[in-house]
Amino acid sequence: MFRPLCAGILVLCLSAACSSTAPLVVEPTQKLVVPTVTNTPIPQTATVTLTPLPRASDLSTATPGAEDITATTPADQSSTDPVAAELVGLAQRRVSETVNLPVRRIQVVEVKSYSWTDVSLGCPVPDESYLKQDVDGYRIVLSANNQQFIFHTDFDRVVACDKANEKLPDSAAN
Repeated sequence: MFRPLCAGILVLCLSAACSSTAPLVVEPTQKLVVPTVTNTPIPQTATVTLTPLPRASDLSTATPGAEDITATTPADQSSTDPVAAELVGLAQRRVSETVNLPVRRIQVVEVKSYSWTDVSLGCPVPDESYLKQDVDGYRIVLSANNQQFIFHTDFDRVVACDKANEKLPDSAAN
């Protein structure tokens, strides 16, 4: 007798719990966000452009102050040879630091290819010996504050050369 009564109560409780009027709903903890499409332009990649180097002859005929804002065509090979242009830029920065002027005020007088006869690049130090070998490079002449600055280069080095110690090969490479 006790068993059927317990079983009946158990059935009533279960049926009451299962027949609740409000259904059990599980809410998600995160909401799905739908991506939107925007027409954002892709930024362009920065490109390196070489600024033309002024010639000393062009600046002497220009109006005062014009060399600060107007660049002219570079002298000799630096206009067509990117290696020469890079080496000229390095030499200009050196002169700029030496004379305390902006790089744009350092004028290119001459850029000429040479095949140096030894590793001194035509700028030997007195009483020093150098390995004899042909080394391709350039002779760069710059001008600033009414002074000329001479540099000899290979493709890795830019060497300041004193006019008194300068030894040029018999002929230019080009």
